[in-house]
Amino acid sequence: MTCVTPNTLEVTPSSLRGQLARWPTGVAIITANGTARPLGKTVNSFHAASLEPALVGWCIDRKSSRFDEWITTSGYAVHVMAGHQTDLISRFATSGTDRFDGLETAPGLDGIPLLTHEVPLRLECRVANRFDVGDHVYLIGEVVTMTAADHVPMTLQR
Repeated sequence: MTCVTPNTLEVTPSSLRGQLARWPTGVAIITANGTARPLGKTVNSFHAASLEPALVGWCIDRKSSRFDEWITTSGYAVHVMAGHQTDLISRFATSGTDRFDGLETAPGLDGIPLLTHEVPLRLECRVANRFDVGDHVYLIGEVVTMTAADHVPMTLQR
């Protein structure tokens, strides 16, 4: 058996981000109602929080554009993305643009804009709780509606 000696690293935002990128994670697009126009964002912080009740969560950075709208929204939709949907993933990851410009959506739970693309999993949620967590806010949503398709979800890992 080979013995590996780990290196102790200084914990900085940059070093932590680099090391956490080694952990496989999924990619999702979150959509919600905004005050004047829809909200949409690519995230990799989405995860299950509880099975009973059905709760999921994700985190939004306080420096994120439209942060004030995100943290006051009453609900959101999670679109778990497939590997062939990189165009949508990039669109919703790009700052300073209208991410919904020319994109077809359909109204979901409470009018939340849903992407009309077939995705591996879509969860429509009502916000059940919000927590301050350092430089982010953690949004917990109760899953109200769930739809699934036979696509393999995308994962990222460096």
